[in-house]
Amino acid sequence: MASSNTPSYVLRYFKVSGIAETSRLLLTAANADWTEENPEWPQEKAAQPFGRIPVLIEKGANKDGSDFVLCESKVIERYLARKHGFIPNDPMQAARQEEIRDQIADVANLFFDVRWHNGESKEEAIAKFKGLSDKMFEVHSRVLRENGSNGYFFGNELSYVDIAAYAYLRTIFGFGATVEPELSKYVVDSLTPEFKQLAKKVDAEPLLAAHVSKEPLLSLISI
Repeated sequence: MASSNTPSYVLRYFKVSGIAETSRLLLTAANADWTEENPEWPQEKAAQPFGRIPVLIEKGANKDGSDFVLCESKVIERYLARKHGFIPNDPMQAARQEEIRDQIADVANLFFDVRWHNGESKEEAIAKFKGLSDKMFEVHSRVLRENGSNGYFFGNELSYVDIAAYAYLRTIFGFGATVEPELSKYVVDSLTPEFKQLAKKVDAEPLLAAHVSKEPLLSLISI
């Protein structure tokens, strides 16, 4: 269960869902005090710790009262997930969630590789994406079924990997549909009953209502 006693954060990223969407949803689900900054790019590139975004700033969190600044999207996600109780303390259970999260990230990367398909034809990039996407839905749907098809990967409440899967689908059916509409539709057509149930569950999370109400996932995929 997420903590209600949360510090203050700033999340820097572009005005798209992209690789910061999971962190946005984690902060929102944690009922954290946070704001978002959208740096001018590339003018503010050099001001970022590693020259790229997202960047998370936790105000006054260091022992000397200075800000704690963190970059790299998955590191930010896991820091927030652990700090706010969305990932288990047990190392094996946590590793299982991180395994699924990294598999989702691999599929997402292949989706956007289709846009640029460096060093291979677009047809080859599409085939590679579809193969791994199909495998992800097969394997992850089994995990969801093993948990009783209740809309959560593990247990009976929202966790890190539920949020990450939901954020992936929001990105593919939102921003992704504007850059690769046919491939986005392929993912829609691939959705299993278990993933549709996950979408319904996360759409209905009260603490996420303010973030998703303008564009709930179910409205993007029309199920």
